[in-house]
Amino acid sequence: MRSRWSALFILTCVSACTTAANTLASEGFDYTPGLSLNGQNGGSGWSSPWSTPGGLDATIAASSLTFGGLAISNGAVSTAGFQPSNQGSSVATWIRNLTTPVGADNTTIYLSFLFRPDAGFGFYGGLNFGSLFVGRSGNQTDYGLEGPVNDLSLSSTSVVQGQTVFFVLRADFLPGNDILWLYMNPTPGQPEPSTPDAVKTDLDVGTVTGLTINNYGGFTTDEIRIGTTFAEVTTLAAPVPEPAFGWTAGLIAAFAALTLRRAAN
Repeated sequence: MRSRWSALFILTCVSACTTAANTLASEGFDYTPGLSLNGQNGGSGWSSPWSTPGGLDATIAASSLTFGGLAISNGAVSTAGFQPSNQGSSVATWIRNLTTPVGADNTTIYLSFLFRPDAGFGFYGGLNFGSLFVGRSGNQTDYGLEGPVNDLSLSSTSVVQGQTVFFVLRADFLPGNDILWLYMNPTPGQPEPSTPDAVKTDLDVGTVTGLTINNYGGFTTDEIRIGTTFAEVTTLAAPVPEPAFGWTAGLIAAFAALTLRRAAN
């Protein structure tokens, strides 16, 4: 009997070791291409669907943004360029609330997302994370962090039309001002870099209850993740499975057969 339980333990252990780390929230925009983002409710860790107070529409793109070996799902979301018929507004503001707010003092949270300026992109674009803005601030040539108003901490990564960038924000929430680290284009699956591309220490982000896609039109956003470790938000795509009974399945079967044979003897 003990040997049979050993076999079961082996099966469980191998399965657990191949399970990807969980995130607090994720959104890969895996929706039907061409639909509006309004009311979409996929992903995980959210208490509400996407909504907007008005302004430019956001539509689901047919393909995801990619960056190295980063895990992705189908789809992305793109905001239209300015249209006079869009309520007289050229601003896209799309909001989604978290199931569990973050930002308690003496905690650390990571945020990552993919971002691309498209043809005719507007003078700013990115994400609001509490009182912090992550992305391209007004007419800046490089990406960075903003907040309070017009107080910038810039990286040396340039804003280039058609070029996808990978943002990873580390937020160390403290009593008073927080420490905010921005990594630009880190390698998925590798350890957290020792040196950030931009740092901000003059802002108390406060409690973060959700995220806002915020831009002036002409940007694509994808693969938003929030987690408690760098690894959780920079996950590598799973390897392509081998044909039936590849080496992993074969190894499991061999262990199980050997253990059961010993039990029978």
